[in-house]
Amino acid sequence: MKATGFPFSPRCFVVGLVLCAAASVPAHGGDFYVGASASVDHVNVLYRKVVDNTNPQNFSRNQGKTLQDEASATKLAYSYGFLAGYKVPLSVTGVYVALEGDTMRHGGVATGRLTGSGTSQGANQLGEVWPEDWTLEKDRSYGLTARLGAGIPFFGTWFGPSVYGLLGVRRLGARFDSTYTGCTTAAACTEPEQFLSGSESFTEGFNGWTVGGGIEKRAGSLAIRAEARVTDYASSERVVDFSDLYFSVPVDLEPDSISIGVSLVWHF
Repeated sequence: MKATGFPFSPRCFVVGLVLCAAASVPAHGGDFYVGASASVDHVNVLYRKVVDNTNPQNFSRNQGKTLQDEASATKLAYSYGFLAGYKVPLSVTGVYVALEGDTMRHGGVATGRLTGSGTSQGANQLGEVWPEDWTLEKDRSYGLTARLGAGIPFFGTWFGPSVYGLLGVRRLGARFDSTYTGCTTAAACTEPEQFLSGSESFTEGFNGWTVGGGIEKRAGSLAIRAEARVTDYASSERVVDFSDLYFSVPVDLEPDSISIGVSLVWHF
């Protein structure tokens, strides 16, 4: 699911909920709340790599060509963190809106392998997309989420179970590591000692949209809720420049996740 595929503007939706809440607060107002949450996450990462040999000074056998390859990796991971928000009842029927911020720590490493792309048997000669082992480790993320919910009439309204939909924005920090082996000479490498081994490591930031829904049961000032959410991050791009060999390597990463979690919330 891509953020650009929404048939409406998510930003306008979030802003609209906030304005609606501000205009509809009953006389007794709403509730501030804090809480803790934990979830199980199915993480998917798409990694794309390009080798650009279009530099006029490129001396590889692929001079003038652009080669590319991609690979994906999945991981069953986990998250935990803290949240704080403000919940506003819009009517006695149990309809409410809430605006919430949270911070999460993530565990689990997605591990993948790029098989490479080129005309040689091992795709490991100069100017080709060399085989590569890579990992992406999610570190910490921050989110801002708007919720629109309603009580289930059969069980009551404000203090009974409620169901809700959510929409939010999220910022993720992650670490990318890779190792590769390839040939850096114009003449083809044939012996193991002729190949060069290298590695890349960098931290990356991703911005994304979150959609989902859940159910919440409140008992006095405490509430417990269970929810499912999908977070789709925009791709993050960078270019690794091999200026001495007259080619460059644009790479981009695109993670997303499906999460199922529980939260314990205290209203005050």
